[in-house]
Amino acid sequence: MLTVLLLSAGVLGGIAPPEPVVAATRASAVLLPADLPADTAPEPVGRRPAVGQVARMTAVPQPAAAPSAEPAGSAEPVPGPAAPPAEEPAPPVPGVLPLDVDAGGSAQVVTVVAASAGATTAELTAWELGETGWTAVLGPWPARVGSAGIGAAREGSTRTPAGTFALPEAFGRAADPGSGLPYRQVDAEDWWVSDVASPLYNRHARCAAGTCPFDERAGENLLAAGAVYDHAVVIGYNSGGTPGAGSAFFLHVTNGAPTAGCVAVERGRLQTLMRWLDPAAGPLVAIGVA
Repeated sequence: MLTVLLLSAGVLGGIAPPEPVVAATRASAVLLPADLPADTAPEPVGRRPAVGQVARMTAVPQPAAAPSAEPAGSAEPVPGPAAPPAEEPAPPVPGVLPLDVDAGGSAQVVTVVAASAGATTAELTAWELGETGWTAVLGPWPARVGSAGIGAAREGSTRTPAGTFALPEAFGRAADPGSGLPYRQVDAEDWWVSDVASPLYNRHARCAAGTCPFDERAGENLLAAGAVYDHAVVIGYNSGGTPGAGSAFFLHVTNGAPTAGCVAVERGRLQTLMRWLDPAAGPLVAIGVA
């Protein structure tokens, strides 16, 4: 009987109690030694066991291999996996000007866009041409246009001319604010000629009042025009001087009201725009409805 009990105790004592199973709640967080077999890699980050399943156990690390008897420096390094080639970012979509503007060789365009032909307000935006197309660099800013809206202009109308025109020069009653365009500070002898019978029609002229070679009643004295001409940029509409087609169109300081056909913006913004304009870029203004 004693023999049987001892034998039974020996058999039972040789069986170790099962270790508790511990589920890996985040298998991806376990770091494996570099020499483990590939099939023991952890689950991808973010994957979790489905409901009712037990997560795969992380393999038990194996003992490190015995050091080699070879002298230091004799073993050749084992190359690691090659890094995947870096993906190049997709090029940005080139910018496109509004109003279907044909900018020709210009690298600077100012757009003045109204919501309708009869609108007296518009949005002014300055665009610059780069490697990826046109980029808006100033604005959009609120602007005032003619009291008759935007469209076909003529002498005597208060409509702002629609189309694309050069911006050749600037002037003002005040000192040059740092204009990139040629700038003329005007005085009492500076005029813009609107006399349709004069060969100087739609051009700048200098003469003392009462001595001008054109009908001064059909001309605009640039000093007497007031603060709206403290700073202004000439809009190159009808630059050939076709009689009656319209004259004296400028981009100038606003007084908060619709204009007689010019485009007007806030003083500080106009100064910023004037400093940005560069004759070498062939600046244009495009005026229209969209």
